[in-house]
Amino acid sequence: MSPISRRAFLGLSLAALPARGEEKMAPRYLQPGDAGYEEARQPFNSAVILKPAKIACCRTEADVIAAVRHAKENGLPVAVKSGGHAFHGYSLNEGGLVVELSGMSERLLEKGSFHFTAGPGLKLKDCYSWLLSRGRLLPAGSCGGVGLAGLTLGGGYGLFSREFGLTCDHLIQVRMVDGNGEVHDSRDEPELLWACRGGGNGNFGIATSFTFETRPAPPMLASRKFTAKGLDAAGLARRLERWFEIAAALPEPCFSAVILNGSQATVLLTSTKSAEGPAFAAATKALFQAGFSSKGALSKPLANSLNRYEGRPGPLPFDNVSGGFYRSYEDLKSAAGGICATVRETPGLIFQVNTLGGAIARGAESAYPHRDFPFLGELQAYWEKGKIPAKLAAGHAAVRQALSDAGIQRHYRNYPDPRLPHWETSYFGETYTRLQALKAKLDPEDRIRHPQSVRLPAR
Repeated sequence: MSPISRRAFLGLSLAALPARGEEKMAPRYLQPGDAGYEEARQPFNSAVILKPAKIACCRTEADVIAAVRHAKENGLPVAVKSGGHAFHGYSLNEGGLVVELSGMSERLLEKGSFHFTAGPGLKLKDCYSWLLSRGRLLPAGSCGGVGLAGLTLGGGYGLFSREFGLTCDHLIQVRMVDGNGEVHDSRDEPELLWACRGGGNGNFGIATSFTFETRPAPPMLASRKFTAKGLDAAGLARRLERWFEIAAALPEPCFSAVILNGSQATVLLTSTKSAEGPAFAAATKALFQAGFSSKGALSKPLANSLNRYEGRPGPLPFDNVSGGFYRSYEDLKSAAGGICATVRETPGLIFQVNTLGGAIARGAESAYPHRDFPFLGELQAYWEKGKIPAKLAAGHAAVRQALSDAGIQRHYRNYPDPRLPHWETSYFGETYTRLQALKAKLDPEDRIRHPQSVRLPAR
């Protein structure tokens, strides 16, 4: 496909809208029992069993407009689903309308500027492969089935964020259908662009197209996995502390994560530079000295490397939440021993910490409020089927409590925890009241909502 100008793309998008006086366009609606309903409803987390009354399968912006107006006329709450990876079912609802966007996966690259315009249903795997085949990169996450829309709206970090910034930092334009079925464009409303850079999804509108700046794609990705096995809780805690020290010294082209699972600590180290370069070599040496082992480094063309990090195929049952943002190991020190002991004794429980910092700290003005934190934790629980096993649920709760007791209060909106008592400030910090003002403007009837969406201001 040849590149096309953004002006031409927007013209094509607007051409899909019904002219005034013409018969309204409408999406295909699915109800329980209809063929295709369960496929359209199915979230990535199979433990979520919410059943919307209707699912509007949208392929154009005009479909989205019609769906929102249908919900308004029928008094239905609206949830928004693109990739379906919302951890706790926030892309669904019970008895309402779900606007399903997987059919809106357009992708266009503007000649010269290399601005990339994409539909909200585009999945990361397709985004990467399409852009890399054209020599461009949009820094994003690693899980291939995640929708670009939800990732961007909540921030969006991954292997390239320390070097280039968050996904939302590359967003330069967005179109959105509000709670009344009216279209807004961030070129005319700069506050909309600010809010869509990390202010979360499903709050006050449905994004129908995104335009991003892209980067020249690095030609290679170097990676290396390190493991330390058979550790007791104290051994896990020592590896965790040493990893923080090593990771803090990494240059921006490098990403790292430490994963604690049972009696094993695993470290991932990647770089867009050579594995033989001084920074990668120094980190490797330090990890060996800390008691980790490794089978060796891999260096592959970027397009052939990313599929290694796409994650487990779904759907599958899990309970994953943010483990909080940290400035250093000191933030976790009082909780680390208990966390490591709980993880070691709880099959299926995983505690992971990822590197942030670098270019993220220099990002554009946005609703994303956590730029000063160079580390982000994740708490994950996986099981085979049915409800979460009691021991796993208890271990999960124990780690959450340990984090809270340690004073960890800031959390990543894309890793929501429905049990957070003060989620508004945990996710959004001081930006929350500004987001509420936009909510009042775009969705004054609170049509578009989920359990942790931005609330209308108190009157």
